[in-house]
Amino acid sequence: MQTPKNTVRICFSKILSLCYSLQSRLCSGAKAGEMPAPFKDFEPVLRFAVCSDIHISGKESTAEEYHPEEERLGKLIRFMYGYSASQRYKGFDALCVAGDMTDGGRDFEYDAFNKVIEENLRAETKLLICTGNHEYIAYRDKDASQGARMFEKKIQPRQDTHAVLNGYHFILCSYSEDGRTFKDKLGWLDSEIKSAVAASGERPVFVFQHPAPQWTVYGSVAWGDRDILGVLKKYPSVIDFSGHSHYPVNDPRSISQNKYTALGCGTLSYYETDLDGFAGNFPYEIKQAAQFYIVEADKHGNLRILPYDLITDRFFDNSYYLSSLSGGNLEYSFAKMKKRDPKPVFPGDTVISSKKNENGETVLTFTGAKDRFCVDSYKVSLFSGLIPLKSFSFSGKYMYLFEEDKYDVNLGRLKPGKKYTAYIRAMNAYAKTSEEIKYRFTV
Repeated sequence: MQTPKNTVRICFSKILSLCYSLQSRLCSGAKAGEMPAPFKDFEPVLRFAVCSDIHISGKESTAEEYHPEEERLGKLIRFMYGYSASQRYKGFDALCVAGDMTDGGRDFEYDAFNKVIEENLRAETKLLICTGNHEYIAYRDKDASQGARMFEKKIQPRQDTHAVLNGYHFILCSYSEDGRTFKDKLGWLDSEIKSAVAASGERPVFVFQHPAPQWTVYGSVAWGDRDILGVLKKYPSVIDFSGHSHYPVNDPRSISQNKYTALGCGTLSYYETDLDGFAGNFPYEIKQAAQFYIVEADKHGNLRILPYDLITDRFFDNSYYLSSLSGGNLEYSFAKMKKRDPKPVFPGDTVISSKKNENGETVLTFTGAKDRFCVDSYKVSLFSGLIPLKSFSFSGKYMYLFEEDKYDVNLGRLKPGKKYTAYIRAMNAYAKTSEEIKYRFTV
C-alpha cells in the first residue's frame, strides 16, 4: 500500500454499513452466541506462517532506523522454528508472503530480503510469495513490467505458484504486469482453484494475493480488488489471505466469511485504519507494527489460525477455528460476529482528568472503554454550556499490546476560569457505540 498523497480515498461509513448489511443477509443463520471453541485432539499435519507488507528498503534507505522490517522478518522465521519445536507436530512447512516484501521492487531491496531468508529459513520450509504493488513502484514511470522481471530474477522464475504441501493446495497469484490489476490472471486463478478444489475433497484450498477481495475484510472497501472477488466467490472451501491495507489482524473484521473465507494479514511495517468512515488514517505509533498468522491444519481439513504480535512476543486473543467450509459453515460471518459483540462499556472505575501542559494547552486524559473484541475508536466533544466548540476522533490502541489503554487529547488553549464539559463515546468494530460519559472541568 502506498501512503496517500494528493488522492483522497473516501470510504463513507454509511456506505460501508450498507454493504456489510447486504453481506450479512447473504450469510446463513446468524445467531448470537459464543465463539467457535478450540478443537479437541487437534493434531496438525501442516503448519505455515503468513505475513504481508514487509516493505524491506535495503541498504540505500535513509529510514532504516524507523523501518526495522529486516529484523522483524528474521524474528518471525526464528520464532516459527522455536514455536514448532515446542509442539507435538514439529513442522514449519511454509513461509507465505502476500506481497510487498520490498518497498519499491529495486534490486538491492530484493537482495536485503533474500539475505534475511538465506540466514534464517531452513531447507525444509517452502518459501511461497506473490507480488504486491510495491514490487512495481520503482518502475511505474518507465515500464511497470520491469517490476515483474525483477521479481522473476530475484525470487522465482514464475510469478504465479501452485504448490501442494502435505496434501494441501497453495495458490499464489501475482499482479498482472501493470502492477495494479489481475486482468491477465483471472483465468489462470480460476482454473487452478477449480483443479485444487476437485483434488482436495473436504480440505480447504489456500489462496494468496496482495489486495483483499473487495467488500470482505477490514480495509478491503478502500484497498480491495473487485475483479478477483468474482473468481473466489465460486469456491466455498477457499481460505484467502491478503495484505495491502496494513489494517490490524486483531480487529475482528480482519476475518470475513460470506461465500468463502478471507483474512487480512496485517503488516510488518506500519499500520493504517479507517476513522469516521475515511480510509487513510494513521494511528498512534504506526510503525510499531509486526503481525502475522500461524496457520495449522489437521488431516480432516480443520484449521487453527493464530494471530501473533512480534513487537511484544505475544499471541493476540482472536484465534480462529474453522471446519466444514465446503458445507457452508460460516461462524465468522459479519452478521454472527456483530451479534456476538455488545456495545463498549466504560467501567465504573474509568479515570478522567485534565491539566495544562507547558504550552498552556489543556490536555484531557481518560482510560479506555471495554469491548468483547476491540474498541475501534473514540470521539471527544467539547462544549461550553450548550455551545459545541471542538470534536476529536481517534483510533483505539487495541493493536498495541505494549501500551496502557489510556488516552491524551489536546483540547488547545481554553479560557481561564471558564467551565467546560467534555463528552466521550467509544465505538467498537461493528459501529456500536457506548453510553456517553461526561467530564466537567474549569480551566
